[in-house]
Amino acid sequence: MSRKKHGDENTWALIRESLDDFRPAHLAARLRQYLAPHLPTGTRHLDERTRRTLHEGVDALLAEHAGAWYTHGFHGLFPRQDEPSGLDVEGNIERILSALGVAHEWLCTLDTYFRSVALPPDEEDRAAVLSDAVRRVIALTAEATGGAEAWHPYAHRALGWLLESQGLRRTERVEQALREALADFTRTAPSSEQARRAADLIALAAVKEDRSRREGVS
Repeated sequence: MSRKKHGDENTWALIRESLDDFRPAHLAARLRQYLAPHLPTGTRHLDERTRRTLHEGVDALLAEHAGAWYTHGFHGLFPRQDEPSGLDVEGNIERILSALGVAHEWLCTLDTYFRSVALPPDEEDRAAVLSDAVRRVIALTAEATGGAEAWHPYAHRALGWLLESQGLRRTERVEQALREALADFTRTAPSSEQARRAADLIALAAVKEDRSRREGVS
């Protein structure tokens, strides 16, 4: 899959438009069809190569049948929960659908929140409202992931989608602000005060870049 210069840029519209495509029963049937021949009743052991092959097969199946919200939003997130780890077909299907449900709910929650954000025209007010929105997205993402060590890439994606949803371009300077603001929180979610400082940095960078774009300044 080809990617644009800044990773997930311009993907939020695809995710939002495909959120209604989540059909757990359909996915369960597809997963059952795929896993059953590989995990027949009585299987007691899988070597690492077979386990890896099954994981890749499940990922390919979901990429084909789950919808753009998976390929552009969830794919690669909430690791290990969607990996066939046991030898029971139905147990694996339950684990996979549970992980997908958490991710889909997170994306739906983000969508609802993004639609509620209205950035004012005044630059100072715009930065303040955007900073509040960044903090809210950080909180929603920390809640969805449990604030665990792997929360960082989810937060980076979610904040990028927030900017996209508000029509703000993710230039290299904005991406740098995102990286710098989240750099100290790669293992755990920030405290309220840390989130406020990070949000102010991201919001200020995004608003300044938007002003420069409108004024035609490179």
